Amino acid sequence: MALGGQGAMAGNSGTAPAAAPASTPAQEALADQLSQAGVKYYGSWRCPACHYQGRLFGQSAMERLPYVECAKPNALPQQAQACRAAEIKAFPTWIHPLGERRIGVQSLNELQRWIQQP
Repeated sequence: MALGGQGAMAGNSGTAPAAAPASTPAQEALADQLSQAGVKYYGSWRCPACHYQGRLFGQSAMERLPYVECAKPNALPQQAQACRAAEIKAFPTWIHPLGERRIGVQSLNELQRWIQQP
């Protein structure tokens, strides 16, 4: 499955991140597969790498991801607590239900291979 979206860039320096492009059906399918597999994606609204990761998925696929916001403890206290419980130290962090972690921006192809491992 060709996932595309590998060359997208986050916003330029000192400005708000650019809006994520439209998602392809393959990007949406991967987001659904990650969610169904029980993977969690921990990030922060102010993390440039997280914005870049989101642009790799595109807008509608990003909304389907099993995302946990770690940097809004007042607005999202349960998510902030989940980040503390998962001992998140860097963004983005992906955690597979079996405990394996991937830290940093992941290519869509790498995420696809990761969830297909036996």
